Amino acid sequence: MLGKIFRFSSGVSAAALLLLISGCGTSLSTMMPVGPVGQTERDITLFTLVLMMFVLIPIVALTFGIAWRYRKSNTDSRYSPDWDHSWLIEVFVWGGPVVILIILSVMTWISTHNLDPYKAIQSDAKPITIEAVATDWKWLFIYPDQHVAAVNEFAFPKDVPLNIRLTSNSVMNAFMIQRMGTQIFAMSGMKTQLHLMSHKTGDFAGGNYQYNGHGFAKNRFVARAMTEQNYKQWLAKVRSQGKPLDMSTFKQFAQPSVVKDPIYFAPVSSGLFADVIGQFHPAKSPGMKPDMKAELKPTAAHE
Repeated sequence: MLGKIFRFSSGVSAAALLLLISGCGTSLSTMMPVGPVGQTERDITLFTLVLMMFVLIPIVALTFGIAWRYRKSNTDSRYSPDWDHSWLIEVFVWGGPVVILIILSVMTWISTHNLDPYKAIQSDAKPITIEAVATDWKWLFIYPDQHVAAVNEFAFPKDVPLNIRLTSNSVMNAFMIQRMGTQIFAMSGMKTQLHLMSHKTGDFAGGNYQYNGHGFAKNRFVARAMTEQNYKQWLAKVRSQGKPLDMSTFKQFAQPSVVKDPIYFAPVSSGLFADVIGQFHPAKSPGMKPDMKAELKPTAAHE
């Protein structure tokens, strides 16, 4: 009997391991973070896994221990047909999970506040504002202070906080750069915010992680963390190669399509991000929040 249990357990473990390995690849990049947000999320994940071992290891050990002790061939075990209660087992079964739940609850409460997407990252460097607009099936990244934009290329200098504002021109999308951490949704007619930073240079995979149609698989972009000097050169390249972008051009660009190579725009009309949001709001809606009204005020596309 014990042999059958062991063979069955081995088979299940092997199948689980194969399934786990088949899902590897870029998904493990979340365990190799390059910024403070991703590092914190990785540490929380590892701490939670270690904490879970305090439940998993005793349960697995007791399962095999009880099976061995009460095997059919063992005649030394005491037969207790009237046994129905043990405080030791009660404490073991309930005490450990309760303590773990308390630890996880406190950790979740603290980390939820520390990783608030709206919370700015503390740094001596001046943050860069980037506006991300999700379309079918590509990402437009607007640099409002530099008056340029790029499609499917998210460039920024390392060690500089990024103040990312997001919206969608279509259905709900989910923005995420795995090695930098935090997935956040972008919805049409709404604005959300995310703060990220990278301590390393390199190209990192990013994309939309919310299914949005048959172009979903190619709804990806490259996040390029670079030195300050290379970032200035990148801005110069976008300005020299870019085409002007206004609301009319944006509506043509936003038609469902897949973009293979990055596209650059320069100059970009002021207030384009607010205009994209304003398409989904009546101009003088009484329900519109004051800050959104202020953001839409300088533009004319929705009036």
